[in-house]
Amino acid sequence: MMNYCDASELTKYVLQAYLDKVDELNPGSVDGHIASVSAEISEALMQGGYVLPEEQNTSAMLTRVCAVMAAYRSIGGITSVISTEASSGNEWIPLQRLNTRAEKDLDLVRAGKLDPFPTESSGGGISVKAPKPIFTGHLWDRF
Repeated sequence: MMNYCDASELTKYVLQAYLDKVDELNPGSVDGHIASVSAEISEALMQGGYVLPEEQNTSAMLTRVCAVMAAYRSIGGITSVISTEASSGNEWIPLQRLNTRAEKDLDLVRAGKLDPFPTESSGGGISVKAPKPIFTGHLWDRF
């Protein structure tokens, strides 16, 4: 099974020193969280009706979701501060919010409402979708 990110991606969201401490306290924990989140992503893709990507063709969104969720779970293993947003001094609030967004994105993928593999439009223009008009020409003919 493929991982959607590697440990170096987690440093975009937490300091390397924290990740080193996690692995010091529980060796292999960071890689374990990456593998666990990657498995969840694969399941969500299949539930959403998507084809699992080849290793070199993963999307930026899936990499972000994997890195954020794995970082959040890794840090959660060494601190209890992460469990609440009540304190204004909580340094983990940005990571908590990113994790909440990543979980929502994964839920949308699971429901088939968010395509994790967007394709470029071949037309090069924009697409506009408008609702049906409320007042048609037939309505104005009566006046």
